[in-house]
Amino acid sequence: MRQSINLDRDAINNIKLLNELCDNIDEYQLVVNGNIISRSEDDNYDGLFSLRELEYPIYFSFHQIMNSIRYSNLYKIEGYNTNNLIHLLDDSIDKVVEILEKTEDDPRNNVLCKIIEDIDDKYLILSERNNTCSFWKVYETFNDYLDTFSETLLECKRYLYISSHYSPAVDAVNNETGETNPNLVYSDDELEDEEDEEDEEVDEEFFKKVN
Repeated sequence: MRQSINLDRDAINNIKLLNELCDNIDEYQLVVNGNIISRSEDDNYDGLFSLRELEYPIYFSFHQIMNSIRYSNLYKIEGYNTNNLIHLLDDSIDKVVEILEKTEDDPRNNVLCKIIEDIDDKYLILSERNNTCSFWKVYETFNDYLDTFSETLLECKRYLYISSHYSPAVDAVNNETGETNPNLVYSDDELEDEEDEEDEEVDEEFFKKVN
């Protein structure tokens, strides 16, 4: 599983890099290492590359992402949901077509053209399925709401049942009756007030009898 995730990350990074390329092909400064496309950090790099170098990483990147969308049980791939990835693929196909238009003299132009045409055919099928397949729409919508709900619960966790004014109930014993009541809590001041009221009532009864 970890290896597959790394391949997805490599493929997405390649596609993102293609989308970020400027219009001037001489400024691309692309470096190809196996299935990885990167930019050179060498200021003296001449920026030259051949379409032959791009054939495999382009083929790998598009097929890796499309296969992961179709066969993966993951809701998101490297943080991208299906709609995000489909838009990313669409933009990347357009970018490769632009590169091909600017490199018509390259002897491998025709080969890469066939590769991107095959990728575009598969992309159209994938996109159509995504737009018409109600199961995947429901699945993604459910997960979107689930993510939002989970984030809301995590945020609310900081506030639910937590208060500086909250104190747990304590079983209190009434000194007069000996009863135990968790809601019956007497402070010393409250007990003194009750004793004063009882004394006043006794005094009033005594004066009534005397008079």
